Amino acid sequence: MSLTLRGAAALVRPDDLPYEPDEALLAYHRDLLAPYGIEVDEDLMKQSRNIGFRELAEELMDRCPSPFGPPDLLILAYGLPDRYPLKTVTTRLNALFGGRSHSFAVSEQGLQAPFTALRVADAYTRSGKKASLALFVCEQTTLPYRDPLVHDTPLLDSGVLLYFDTDSRSGFRFTASRAAGADVPLGDLLAGHPTALPPGPTLLVAGPWPADDQLSGVDLPVHRCQPGGYCTSVWLDLARHHEQWATRYANLVLCDTDPRTGRSQLAVLTNAGAPEHREARP
Repeated sequence: MSLTLRGAAALVRPDDLPYEPDEALLAYHRDLLAPYGIEVDEDLMKQSRNIGFRELAEELMDRCPSPFGPPDLLILAYGLPDRYPLKTVTTRLNALFGGRSHSFAVSEQGLQAPFTALRVADAYTRSGKKASLALFVCEQTTLPYRDPLVHDTPLLDSGVLLYFDTDSRSGFRFTASRAAGADVPLGDLLAGHPTALPPGPTLLVAGPWPADDQLSGVDLPVHRCQPGGYCTSVWLDLARHHEQWATRYANLVLCDTDPRTGRSQLAVLTNAGAPEHREARP
């Protein structure tokens, strides 16, 4: 059984919500940041968009074009903290879905978090369980301190909902993932992978962070994601284009390099509806 993409939604929020002073939240941030010599900048929060994970995730649920019931697994993946770090967004989403999902978050991994979430869900299905997965990838930019990654890039408030199940007979299914340490360039990680791909035309979907020379040596057509996303980059474009890509490609290779750590990730999705793979489904 393989996790197959059945529906997706992408969201970028360029608008602002009013700043709401919260002394308890400010005190929490002061206690958290003081040991590192960082001062809380309330003016920076006032100037930010003030859109958190809850707002992003709930709008994504409304936008997903394919209706679906409560997922077996509900995972929130993020690389930057929420504006309200003490609120458990997965619990809120689980309640909205009916409260029957296994829900948790994957964090503290930078842009690796969604790749890890897929590996976790894949391991769950490989234990012999039929399963569905609602994977939320959220990124918000309201922070109580200046972060060059957020403010100098600049990043966008964005989110993705990817719904997978093990029953669909068409769509892209998750088949493999690989990771490399900071001492292994993305080009080297990609160079060893095409030989392991199933037959058929393949598209390389690259995030905005790898240098161009890391992609030039790969003999595949490249779709380069636009700047503005850190953890959400390749997943935004997967949500936007997966139906179109399913008519043209047998495989997708999603890859990105974390600008903070230099670690690269890739995930392979294979088109279950492509002629080369219809008879090969388990």
